[in-house]
Amino acid sequence: MDLGATAGPLSQKENEDTLGVGLEGSGSALSSLGCSGLSQFAWLQYRHAVLLRPSQFHGDPCRLSDKEAEDCVTNAPCRSQVRCEGFVCAQTGRCVNRRLLCNGDNDCGDRSDEANCRKVSKKCQQEMDQYWAIGSLASGINLFTNSFEGPVLDHRYYGGGCSPHYILNTRFRKPFNVESYAPQTQGKYEFALTEYESYSDFERNVTKAERSQFSFSAGFTIPGIFEFGINMANDNGQRFVSRTKRFSHTRSRFLHARSDLEVARYKLKSRSLMLHYEFLQRVRQLPLEYAYGEYRDLFRDFGTHYITEAVLGGIYEYTLVMNQEAMEKADYSLKDIHACAQAGFRMGAAFEIVYLKLGVSMALCKGVLKEIKDRNNRKSMVEDLVVRVRGGASEHVTALAYKDLPTADLMQEWGDAVQYNPDIIKIKASPLYELVTSTDFAYSSTVKQNMKQALEEFQKEVSSCLCAPCKGNGVPVLKESHCDCICPNGFEGQGCEITSRKNVPTDGQWNCWSNWSPCSGGHKTRQRQCNNPPPQNGGSPCLGPASETLNC
Repeated sequence: MDLGATAGPLSQKENEDTLGVGLEGSGSALSSLGCSGLSQFAWLQYRHAVLLRPSQFHGDPCRLSDKEAEDCVTNAPCRSQVRCEGFVCAQTGRCVNRRLLCNGDNDCGDRSDEANCRKVSKKCQQEMDQYWAIGSLASGINLFTNSFEGPVLDHRYYGGGCSPHYILNTRFRKPFNVESYAPQTQGKYEFALTEYESYSDFERNVTKAERSQFSFSAGFTIPGIFEFGINMANDNGQRFVSRTKRFSHTRSRFLHARSDLEVARYKLKSRSLMLHYEFLQRVRQLPLEYAYGEYRDLFRDFGTHYITEAVLGGIYEYTLVMNQEAMEKADYSLKDIHACAQAGFRMGAAFEIVYLKLGVSMALCKGVLKEIKDRNNRKSMVEDLVVRVRGGASEHVTALAYKDLPTADLMQEWGDAVQYNPDIIKIKASPLYELVTSTDFAYSSTVKQNMKQALEEFQKEVSSCLCAPCKGNGVPVLKESHCDCICPNGFEGQGCEITSRKNVPTDGQWNCWSNWSPCSGGHKTRQRQCNNPPPQNGGSPCLGPASETLNC
């Protein structure tokens, strides 16, 4: 059965060599859903469509829904559920220990464990706060879009526990699922400064490193603890890429500075987790017969992974972009800029002592710091100051950060804000299917295998490799069924095609991975090509491997 296809109107402008088309693929064969969690007599059959080519460059996005469902009749038996030896919650279907009844806590999530109580024996007599960011830590995360999705764990469930945990004189209550939530000693506000002689070196070590953390292979081998929260789809991420990309293939030099502040470390229990009732019910409704559309909806709503460990805190980073010709005329080196940036941060001390310790001239550094303040002047050797601040959620601090180099006083103010409003900056994650165990789900092995298969398909469907190339080294971003281009400064238009620059070098970008080869000798392989676009006019080749091999 076919849902049909829709194509948007074709539009072509000067300097654009790729047409935008919104296209929907054909749906899968009909599949039965099985007994719904709402009624043992509710049966559905459905079909889905897969995105084959997103719209771009004024093309219309897909208008039709990518899933249809309708009632059906079947003779198949209803799916059995895991036997509960305790109390079955009325609405959520959760199974809780009977000792938790009438204890004043909402252990069921629907308060049915607190209904019809003759006496309530409260475990906790005093009010206690929730850990910072505990709601986000309980959420699923989509590692392909680097975003939080719906709740998969219930961190408001305490299992009857009520031991207070004090952090900064605040009393917290530890959730049942949490193994540890340890505060970190606030350290010194120091910047790690790194010099880059070219944009390619800067991009390889700063920009590409961040983006590649979320381009997982089908084996989903995830690094230990990695940075989280850099989203190419949000304004902060786009602003950073747009402002730094414009210096690609120029003679600019880069000084990147970064300061990390850790507030707390979080670790999840490894087993016997209490799932959030919304996630529990959705997984119980998944069909045992594989149907990609239903499993895809689960990933869209609850993410692809969940957080097992995390570092909470803040990151303050800035990038100074220097004009090499102006530096040479003024007889400055990148090391001079490095030393002066350090000196500018330590202005709380006597000027002469700071500069003497760093081995640089006070007059030289005053000139550099003045150049940074006057960077909008066309003749300035400081071409840009690009700042990113995470954690703290302080508009005042952020406003100051974008104006000038950070001072010790500003960093202290930012650190105080981070202490009570930390961001999740690093995580360790596991695939969502690891939460599907025989404790909560009948036929758990079948559902788990279906989720693994669907995750591979989902990765292909949400990858920006489906987008046509953007001009001028613009970065394509796929949002639902439409591709947008993040254009470097100096480039405009739907495809970054409008610019006054001539013969701009174009860096190579990878196309999508091929399908896996059949398993042979215990291995399977896949390939990709550096042609989306290929390197042009002296542009850089694609970074990373052109093939992958996995055991099978």
